[in-house]
Amino acid sequence: MKDALYHKFVKRWEEVTDLPPQTVGPLTPYYKKAVMKLKVMPWPFLVIGSLFIVICLYVLIGSAVTLLVSILQRGF
Repeated sequence: MKDALYHKFVKRWEEVTDLPPQTVGPLTPYYKKAVMKLKVMPWPFLVIGSLFIVICLYVLIGSAVTLLVSILQRGF
């Protein structure tokens, strides 16, 4: 009796813990390449990404960026 219950438990455990590989559709190869590089060295991406965001904000709202930053700094 215990042996059958144990095997049933093990079978259910394997069903629950065995997950198929995740995919993001047709972008999966690009996602895997990007994640592989980000896991090893994320700092260049963070620096370039933050510079890109700052430039976009400056283009969109101009010198009001300094006002926005001041308001955010007061909030923290």
